[in-house]
Amino acid sequence: MSTINKNILVSIILIIFLSFSCTDDPYEIPEPDTSPPQALVIYPIDGEPVSGTITIEARANDNEKVTEVLFYINQEFVGKDTTTKNDIATYEWNTSISELNDDGTLVKKYTDDEFHFISVVAYDLSDNKYSSVPIRSFVDNIDTEPPNAFFLTPFPGQYITGTTNITVVATDNVGIQFVSYFINNVLQEYVLPVENSSTFEFPWNTALVQSGAYYSLYANVRDINNNVTIIPPISVYVDNGTQIDITPPNGAIVSPPAGISVSGEVQIIVSASDNRAMGEVLLSINEEFVSTIENDPFLYIWDTLDEEEDAEHSISVILRDLAGNETPLNPITVFVDNSPTSDISPPTVLIMDPVSGQKVSGVVPIEVDAYDESGISHIDYYINGTYVEIDSVAPYAFDWDTNEYLDDEEHIIFVIGFDSEGNSTYHQPITVIVDNDDNIPPSGQFQNPIPGQTLDGFITIQIAATDNEEVNKIELSINGIPRDTLQFSPYSYSWNTQLENEDQYSVLSAIVTDDFGNQFPIPPISVFIDNEVNDLAPPTGTISNPLSGQTVSGIVNFTVLAQDDSGISEVVFYIDGIQSFTGTNEPYIFEWDTTILNNNSQHTLSATVTDNVGQSILLQPVLISVTN
Repeated sequence: MSTINKNILVSIILIIFLSFSCTDDPYEIPEPDTSPPQALVIYPIDGEPVSGTITIEARANDNEKVTEVLFYINQEFVGKDTTTKNDIATYEWNTSISELNDDGTLVKKYTDDEFHFISVVAYDLSDNKYSSVPIRSFVDNIDTEPPNAFFLTPFPGQYITGTTNITVVATDNVGIQFVSYFINNVLQEYVLPVENSSTFEFPWNTALVQSGAYYSLYANVRDINNNVTIIPPISVYVDNGTQIDITPPNGAIVSPPAGISVSGEVQIIVSASDNRAMGEVLLSINEEFVSTIENDPFLYIWDTLDEEEDAEHSISVILRDLAGNETPLNPITVFVDNSPTSDISPPTVLIMDPVSGQKVSGVVPIEVDAYDESGISHIDYYINGTYVEIDSVAPYAFDWDTNEYLDDEEHIIFVIGFDSEGNSTYHQPITVIVDNDDNIPPSGQFQNPIPGQTLDGFITIQIAATDNEEVNKIELSINGIPRDTLQFSPYSYSWNTQLENEDQYSVLSAIVTDDFGNQFPIPPISVFIDNEVNDLAPPTGTISNPLSGQTVSGIVNFTVLAQDDSGISEVVFYIDGIQSFTGTNEPYIFEWDTTILNNNSQHTLSATVTDNVGQSILLQPVLISVTN
């Protein structure tokens, strides 16, 4: 190409370029991206225990694109993710990894049973970055947590017979290995867990031990990692009755009374009882067997028209229990008189007081209402089939002294009314229960502290107790050792927990006794003693002034809000990573002089907060612009 042609081509290109540069819409250079991304650790949850290898997840997004997310554990870089999917970055954290320390010993990098801090830093395409607020994660690779367990059945003081299931409810954060049962400190059996069940049952055949005695039950619950919980012992009473029954039954011929004149059909009623179980009643009239009565009430209808008129007849009874023991009752005689008289209507007789089934004590008036057209001759009173009194003057009453009879047993009251013509009516027997001695046990419960409560210092133990008569005393024990006898309401005891074993459970138990010697063992409770502060929680805080992205000038109050359950030791203020001030008292404020800095410059403000037990946390930094 000639020189002339080249010049022409260059001129054309120059004209085209000048024509574009002279338009109404000149080319604009785009603004640089200064917006940082946002990032937040979403798993694990703050404060949650972790073990083994877990996936840390962080959500990171930006107005353009997040290029990478850096992961930090305890402020140490551990890895990054440059392939975030759906704004989620991940890192696999092996919480049980080991490393060599300075002396060559292999130790766990992340100490067990302690909090460790996870944070992330996100970068975008313009290299803007954002640091997330750290979260706490409790590493728990070694299970030191014992199971939770208690006896469901039987309850303390229960009377048990035959084969009884001793039921334990046990749960654990990992799993139960087995429950071992002990009776009077002798191992009985190991019970393995059943799938999808937290109950463990041991069938105890009480027939293999002596009846009529108390037995101590306790159990050890062992989890998969060999942590053990000892369920506090309870006492139960085995009552299987007499193994060999040699005790005969007892009873009485209740009706008709001895010596009475009878006619027509007469009810022969027998009361019978046994220490175990009645078998049958053998009835004879005039020494001739007439019937075997097998069911209570033991009653036989005797037709006196078949007997010799105007003559005495004997009624005899033999009681037999299920073991074959027999008791012959004293025979009675009655006079059969079926010949009619001018007045053949018997009187009307009714026991007004007491009523059947009533509990009575002391001297009880037995009141009878009786009526007949020809007049009432007298009323005969019988207790348990034995004649005790006659009353011929209305109103008819007999003062019965129940103190002369067996307590806590049923007794039979029976009366016969006679009219002036000798006709008689016997009232249907009633039974009452003699209750002169108080054998109702008191009741009670612990009101303070509550089961499972964590205690420290001096604690007031409060017990509520009631009785149908009067509470005499409460004997308080701690860990099986008697501590005090409380005799006056309100029943309280000041307990210095600093004298007990630290970081262990203590068992509170008590026995309530009333004025009659009846006792009630209050169900024991367990409480945890924690007098020494074990502060595992780090402090918390935030930079409240200035705000991230704010433009400031002059003297700026760099302010930190910080708190901790054990108290704040110090707050260290940093400007661009350089320690600038340390505050030890609230309010935590550093007067930052921005006039000595370059105008229109950006600076990073951060701070660390340390509590009184030495735990520290790095606060979320803020980015500030200075314009003076």
